[in-house]
Amino acid sequence: MRRVVPRETRVDFIMFGGVVWTFDPARPDATAVAIDGDRIAAVGDDAAIRALAGPRTRRIDLDGALVLPGLVDAHGHVRCLGERLAGLDLRGVASPEEIADRVRARAAAGLPAGAWITGGGWDQNLWPGAAYPGHAPLTTAAPGLPVYLRRVDGHAGWANRAALDAAAITGATADPPGGRIERDSRGEPTGILIDNAMALVEKARPRPSRALLKEWIGVAMRRLAAVGLTGVHDAGVPPEEVAAYRELADEMALPLRVYLMWDGTTLEPIEPLVARDPFVGYRGRLTLRAVKLMVDGAMGSRGAVLFDDYHDAPGQRGLFVTDPAELGRRATLAIRRGYQVAAHAIGDRGVAEVVGAFARALAAAPGDDPRPRIEHVQCARREDLARARRLGAVASMQPTHATSDMRWAEKRVGALRGRGLYAWRWVAEAGLPLAAGSDFPVDPEPPLFGLHAAVTRQDRADSPADGWHPEQRLALEEAVRAYTAGAAYAAFEEKDKGRVTPGAWADLTILAEDLRAIPPRRIHEVAVRGTIVGGRLIHDAF
Repeated sequence: MRRVVPRETRVDFIMFGGVVWTFDPARPDATAVAIDGDRIAAVGDDAAIRALAGPRTRRIDLDGALVLPGLVDAHGHVRCLGERLAGLDLRGVASPEEIADRVRARAAAGLPAGAWITGGGWDQNLWPGAAYPGHAPLTTAAPGLPVYLRRVDGHAGWANRAALDAAAITGATADPPGGRIERDSRGEPTGILIDNAMALVEKARPRPSRALLKEWIGVAMRRLAAVGLTGVHDAGVPPEEVAAYRELADEMALPLRVYLMWDGTTLEPIEPLVARDPFVGYRGRLTLRAVKLMVDGAMGSRGAVLFDDYHDAPGQRGLFVTDPAELGRRATLAIRRGYQVAAHAIGDRGVAEVVGAFARALAAAPGDDPRPRIEHVQCARREDLARARRLGAVASMQPTHATSDMRWAEKRVGALRGRGLYAWRWVAEAGLPLAAGSDFPVDPEPPLFGLHAAVTRQDRADSPADGWHPEQRLALEEAVRAYTAGAAYAAFEEKDKGRVTPGAWADLTILAEDLRAIPPRRIHEVAVRGTIVGGRLIHDAF
């Protein structure tokens, strides 16, 4: 056993009688852990760790449970999850008519004056015909009440007539740069808004109060802790959310560690954001040192930018949400101000353009260790992954996107390009550091769902039997590293996180079963027994 506390010291907290998968090469496995303050004090066998306990030491018998380095979601949207939990959650709903029924019920329940009916998670690919809906079902369900529902990927919105009127969207409204207003045969808006066109409606919505933002963040944090997450990278936040986070940190009301990225993807200038100094480890919980940019949209809404036409929509190649030249300019400004740059890129051309923009930005503003991040990387070419590795980039990917999208993704791009869909094995072979997440609430937030998808390339109903593109699977150890050490590296936190070793932060995820001892198809079923952050048990299911 290795120690970082004097022999006479009595530690705050010990756990014993379990299986500790440390990811520390010096001691890969143990049965017990001691915690003092917010750090791991010792790792070893039961007898040695029990010897460190004093009269006031808290003791937990793990009863065979598995202790891992704390799992971290490297790409999520906390406020959106909280708002979704408080609004209409439409994930998996099988028809627009069922959604209209839910809207009707919400309207009948009564809303405060001026409130909108909001929610998200719908996916037209699950509906008969897989076509976008018009505004009529929502308009009929809630006449006079604005209704606005975001698509599952967050790259399209569905508005009723009242919401379109509130945003003054008519047949004469022009498509904004990087966005599209879907129109009917007469040129009238249907209610579907793609990518930057969504901002037209979102700007018309009442702005949430600081108290409501904090409530949404708090609701989401409790949910994330319950599924075993010790940290999250919040991918794209505006100033008002940063202020809410800081207040929560001041109130000691942030249970998880949070790595924030400015939202640099809108049509607004980026200069006021990067004029503010980054900060690291505020109140031990909060860091803001990254800027999220966006080059393209999503594949589900055919907004991801491709080199060639969509296989199922000849003539369409996606939308540049941000022009590549402007993306490079914004990246350069951010890097010069000491920020990490994280750029959303989904289509093969989107990935290539982001790599090119990173190269130009790093040449103009070289730094000691910029670690640019490519978020999503859903359709990639091997040569662009190799270029990204030479730039020191990190691939931030979401394993459940593959199993959520596999029924239609290859229809979008065809079989040849389909070999590079959600290509985690290609990323590993290229030598790119891999950080894993879920993109919640786009996909469900439990990290065990992501581990299952990464290892099996199957959905949670064991389909397809041999896995979708099984050649891209990760080994279990690789997948866990992506949620631990990989996420830590992506946030410059690898000295403190990603291993169960003396001196590291006491951020730990405790699972009911050893993932190495069960069939991979069962990974998503394993219960979370506990979540520890900074030595505090923030979720206790013992």
